[in-house]
Amino acid sequence: MRYLLGIDKGTSMVKSVVFDEDGRTVGASEERVEVLSPRPGWHEEDPEASWQACCRTIRGAIAEAGISADEIAALGIAAHMGGAWIVDADGMALRNAVCWPDERAQPLLTELGEKGVLDEAFTISGNGLMPGITLMILAWLNRHEPDIRPRARAVLCAKDYFRFRLTGRIATDPSDVSFVPGDIDARNHSSRLAALLGAGGWDDAMPEILGSDAIAGEVTQVAAEATGLRAGTPVITGCGDAVANVIGAGGSRPGEAITVLGTSCLNSLIVDRPGREPPGLGFLFAMPGDTYLRILPNTSGTITMDWFLDHFGGMRTDAGAWDFRAMEKRVAEAPRGADGVLLLPYVNTAGVLAPFYDPRARGAFFGMSNQTTRDHLMRAVYEALAYATRDCFEAMPGGRDVLTLTGGGARSAFWAQMFADVCKLPIEISAAAQTGAAGVALMAGVAVGIWPDLATAQAKTSSVSARYEPDPVASADYDRWYDLYRDVRETYRTYSARRSETVGRASA
Repeated sequence: MRYLLGIDKGTSMVKSVVFDEDGRTVGASEERVEVLSPRPGWHEEDPEASWQACCRTIRGAIAEAGISADEIAALGIAAHMGGAWIVDADGMALRNAVCWPDERAQPLLTELGEKGVLDEAFTISGNGLMPGITLMILAWLNRHEPDIRPRARAVLCAKDYFRFRLTGRIATDPSDVSFVPGDIDARNHSSRLAALLGAGGWDDAMPEILGSDAIAGEVTQVAAEATGLRAGTPVITGCGDAVANVIGAGGSRPGEAITVLGTSCLNSLIVDRPGREPPGLGFLFAMPGDTYLRILPNTSGTITMDWFLDHFGGMRTDAGAWDFRAMEKRVAEAPRGADGVLLLPYVNTAGVLAPFYDPRARGAFFGMSNQTTRDHLMRAVYEALAYATRDCFEAMPGGRDVLTLTGGGARSAFWAQMFADVCKLPIEISAAAQTGAAGVALMAGVAVGIWPDLATAQAKTSSVSARYEPDPVASADYDRWYDLYRDVRETYRTYSARRSETVGRASA
């Protein structure tokens, strides 16, 4: 039996997972990484500390699997996208890594919007811009830390930094280049776009581009001593976590739709060409082969549920965890439509990125009375996230026959049925618990010949744990509430700028 290792470096957690040839998890380990915020809105990591955390999880996963490192045939890494991990000629980090949630470049992004260059940026990249993307961080460094550029050998994304520490190879893949962002049609870096965004002068620091599933190098002796891996173990280039999650959930063919129910809800559609519809919104990432991933995200995913429970309370288990089964039993007794209560689920301070763009947007309950109970409000939270997912998919061209759900929220049968009824689509739940790690592990297996291609690997290892069909009566009810949701959010948008300006004047 040969085994594969998948590493998933998330925004706050790094996970290492060992899989067997049937895709079963045989060992796993995870560790929280420290987020550094030296100033409000900054989101940084100490690269060395995060690397050491990764090393510990690799050792932990191998130990739990009860196997020898010699039995690991290959490995891959997926990680959060954007940001900047900058190393010098000796491979040492020049500063703390800046990660995608970082907001320091927001004033520069506002300037670019006022100059009218964002449309051209979207035309080149297919991506709506965020302050935490790589080029915006480099533009900020050009203006505020100009001493970094002359000493920089390479600008890496998170997974590329970790693979560099494993292999010594500086490289990246088309998916991460997509969110630098680069030229999506050419699947390459774009000096034109860099100059347009104020990030010029970094061309020779951009890494070479290899296929996501290509073998980028082998584990060095130094890395072997740090991780417990065998020196010489093949390491693939890997990919961004958004792409890895889709692959791990079984997605690879155009027309397949996948929603990751996580902190943010990533509503993804695999497409066969780099289309830009709807213009100016969402993300477009290159996938292995010649397909692309079109994403319209709801930035306020399960963070909305976390916010509600943290501030309004809920039922807990004897161990102190939230008892979602008990809470959902009560919420299910509330009527569809939550007795007229709607939530606009825009609680993330990033605002709304899709299906419209408004970084100032904030959430709001609508339709409350003195008859409204906590259960009504909580049902409105569940329904709002289903409405937001339908809202995003309706903005994307092309039909869909089924929607695959993955992520923590997908474990709720109550919620999965609600998604089926609201979206009027069959819902399939991926059986993979760690889809990001699974996605890169599958690609690593193909790279070393365990499977002939990705489709075969997915057919061998991916499965559906449950399927939910839409109920026609419930769907008809939800259609009426969804129409009201759309009307309320359109009306609310007219107040968003005024609310933001009023808050600004009040705090001045």
